[in-house]
Amino acid sequence: MSTIAPVTTPDVAAPSVTVRALVPGGLIVLLFLACGVLALLAPNRDDGRGISRITIEHADGLYALIPGEVLDCVRQDDRTAVCTMDVLGKPLRVATTYDEYPSRDATCVASYAGQARSCVPNYSSDTSLSLGAVLADGLGLTRAEFDTVAAGAMPWWRFDNGMPIVVPFMLFVLPLAAALVVGFSGPAPAAKATLLMVGVAVGWLALLAFSKALFSGVFADWLQPAAVIGGCTVLAWQWALTRPGWRTGWARGVVAYVAGTVPCVVALAFMLVGGGYVD
Repeated sequence: MSTIAPVTTPDVAAPSVTVRALVPGGLIVLLFLACGVLALLAPNRDDGRGISRITIEHADGLYALIPGEVLDCVRQDDRTAVCTMDVLGKPLRVATTYDEYPSRDATCVASYAGQARSCVPNYSSDTSLSLGAVLADGLGLTRAEFDTVAAGAMPWWRFDNGMPIVVPFMLFVLPLAAALVVGFSGPAPAAKATLLMVGVAVGWLALLAFSKALFSGVFADWLQPAAVIGGCTVLAWQWALTRPGWRTGWARGVVAYVAGTVPCVVALAFMLVGGGYVD
């Protein structure tokens, strides 16, 4: 009597890469783009604007912030910048002049509707940051006029406190997008784990170097251990995404959201501190 050989199923090789295994690398690419946006709006970007921002104070204790990118600024020389804009249809002119290097002392003069107004230089503790100007007399505006100016001072890409809207995008939207992609993709492992981990490690180091190159601010000492924590997290996450994942998508998504938040927070800290957003 002949015997029937058992039927065997051939082993299926793991794919080289999977969608979820590419998520950390894609996240780092988006963080590069966010870094470029924050660099364009950073207070320490001395690109000819000359004045990082103008603060109009009011007697009621309120203030209106006018960021540098909405000012029309020209350099009269290496030490003097003149910025103008219309406030309620009347010209506002602010000029700041640095003393001779290496002194960082400066003077500030302002006029509104042809009348001289009080102007005080606004220094940062970081000497690499551009100078701001504070108009302490409220330009003589009534409360209603001041409220109108304050409401329209910030462009749509900034919040009332001056922070760009890209900040919550980095903190919440990017980790959530990573969680959704990982959660809805399959749990299959990826074969090229080493290659993916090397790529993510290089990308993370390049991101930090890119941020330091764009931002001339002094970076705080605590950012160094933060960079290590962020790098270890993104590497561990990348390794985990090359392994077989949880069967349930929501579990994969929750882990991805937590793991993706850490590098986003660390990268944002580098950009905010280096760019002078946080002094």
